[in-house]
Amino acid sequence: MTCHNAIIPVMNIVLLEDDIALNKAIRKVLELDGHHVDSFFNGKEIMNALDKHYDLYILDINVPYMSGLDILDSILMQNKRSKVIMISSNTDIQSIQKAYDIGCVDYIKKPFHIAELRAKINHLQVSEADLYTSIKLKKNARTLTKKEAKLLNLLLDHLGLVVNYGMIDNYVYESKTMTMDALRALVRRLREKLAYDIIENVVDQGYMVSHIPNIPHKEAGTKIQEHINALIRENSLLKMEKEILLKKSTTDPLTGLYNRIKIQEIFLHEQQHFIQNGVQLSMILLDLDNFKSINDQYGHNIGDKYLQALAKTLNKTFRTVDIIGRWGGEEFIILLPKTSLDEAKEIAARLKEQINAMKCPTLGIQTASYGLTTLMGDDTLSSFVGRADKALFNAKEAGKNRIEVSDVLEEKY
Repeated sequence: MTCHNAIIPVMNIVLLEDDIALNKAIRKVLELDGHHVDSFFNGKEIMNALDKHYDLYILDINVPYMSGLDILDSILMQNKRSKVIMISSNTDIQSIQKAYDIGCVDYIKKPFHIAELRAKINHLQVSEADLYTSIKLKKNARTLTKKEAKLLNLLLDHLGLVVNYGMIDNYVYESKTMTMDALRALVRRLREKLAYDIIENVVDQGYMVSHIPNIPHKEAGTKIQEHINALIRENSLLKMEKEILLKKSTTDPLTGLYNRIKIQEIFLHEQQHFIQNGVQLSMILLDLDNFKSINDQYGHNIGDKYLQALAKTLNKTFRTVDIIGRWGGEEFIILLPKTSLDEAKEIAARLKEQINAMKCPTLGIQTASYGLTTLMGDDTLSSFVGRADKALFNAKEAGKNRIEVSDVLEEKY
């Protein structure tokens, strides 16, 4: 897309985004451009602020308490000329179509480059006076017909944005559904009358005007490039920050293994494979023997170092497709996709040997007890872990440093 050098007036912008890092980054970039930004993190907050006038609304669809689509509808009910850009990771075509049907000017799918959002915002800021004085017809061209003028107005009102076929039907033809041949013919007639070929065909989507010749600007090209470079740096920092936040939210800080929240998420994914394709999923639940006494005797620093060493052993022992997590304290969980219970028993036996062979000069030999089970048709994560936990309890009761299999299958190792 070719970007024109647009006039950039100060705007009052409202931002609704529940991702804290992304909200912060967008607000910072827009404020660097000189805009005033009020940012919100959920639907309740923004609804209390809609009595204030804003030049632009940037709304995430999926936010707590209230859908962004409902908020979009409320905004346009108050002022049908309001400019609203929707942002969301939702790829459901019905949600996208509904947003356009309600009246948003654009929809951006996450993840996106902040420069893309900024460019779209800047396109919206070009004044109508500058736009229309820049539009020239060819010499001897006939005056635009009503429908041609309405199409041009629609394209200019959405400068830099795609005007889809449905929008043309609704605005130009007053909600009458036209054939593609009729739409193409209208666009062709308009193009033939314009002095500059400014209308672009966006394949399978619609049409857009991405640049206007001879629009005055306040910023030189070098200044614009400086802004773009700053945005690229900002986006890189945002990406790093999001990766750090994601890792913190899904991993155990001591061992680096998955935490309980991430295990729950992965289980739901693997459960779907089991339900849809019959792919087996087995589990090993292990608990270190007498570990509390080790912490009491040697202190938590020594205990923490052992847990970190154990995490390395687990990572070396299992396949890349296996899911290893710290379930809590000195308890660890391993999900084994495409693994039968018999195969899980063999894997647990090798793991037992590896853990017993770990060199711990301060602690000596440290053992663990193991509970095994395999996923069944009516399992939830709670019932799945519950069976493994019962087998683990049996291993502890039978003398520790043992492998026991779920009682449901009436097998024991």
